[in-house]
Amino acid sequence: MVKGDKVAIIEPDYFANRKLVEFFEGEIVPIQMDYLKRNHGAGIDLNQLENAFKSGVKLFLFSNPNNPTGVMYSLGEIHGIGKLAQKFGVKVISDELYSRQTFDGRKHTYLCAQNCIDPEHHISIIGPSKTESLSGYRLGVAFGSSQIIDRMEKLQAVVSLRAGGYNQAVLRSWLAEPKGWMSDRILLHQQIRDDLLNQLQTVEGINVRPTEAGSYLFPSMPELDTSIEDFVKILRMQANVIVTPGTEFGSKFKNSFRINFSQNHKNAVDAMDRLINVMEHYRKGVCQ
Repeated sequence: MVKGDKVAIIEPDYFANRKLVEFFEGEIVPIQMDYLKRNHGAGIDLNQLENAFKSGVKLFLFSNPNNPTGVMYSLGEIHGIGKLAQKFGVKVISDELYSRQTFDGRKHTYLCAQNCIDPEHHISIIGPSKTESLSGYRLGVAFGSSQIIDRMEKLQAVVSLRAGGYNQAVLRSWLAEPKGWMSDRILLHQQIRDDLLNQLQTVEGINVRPTEAGSYLFPSMPELDTSIEDFVKILRMQANVIVTPGTEFGSKFKNSFRINFSQNHKNAVDAMDRLINVMEHYRKGVCQ
């Protein structure tokens, strides 16, 4: 990627994607994902993606499972992305950090396993930082062609320090957990997800889609008497609850927030109760 290159990113998607493009002075081409109006697939607009590729996009960057919504791309959507990228010679980076933590028996579809895109044009990123809650170790793994990985190695050596050797030792046990560990962890997360969903779905004006993978919920709220940025600050000060404003994932998500439910079950439920109480107080027309 060089200055001025067009980069397609999903909205909503992980906020670092947009910040990376801005840092390298690229041109962002947003692609809409209509995730709330469907129960299967992510809702990516493949026609919009094709038009973006036709306009000269050089790179497509997306997360699957999606962060912040937790929805998963269908097999058809993944094939569509791969075929379009192959047709127009667009390189693809797929962030698949939550690919192991999927709920309700769903299976993750890896783009690199579909044989619809040249491996030289695709990088998959996974690691233990998310599902295994090892973010502090700064560990991850990238899969790509030898040429791309060599370039990544050189770039990392120049711009950042690698994870310390004591952190890298953690990778020895990654993907080699005791039998049943992963399934038990997923079940515990799913139970937290279900209870938070039950709380949210009883509130008028909240629209939320069940998380299919990962550790986040991304609800849209009724209109408030305060901005989403102020609402997030009020939550922290008055309710001791920390969430991420939806605008971090796309400018149009002014009534949405992301909450991480990878935590103590009771604490998560109690925090959601407090969040809903604050939201109801600042609901449009209620706050005096």
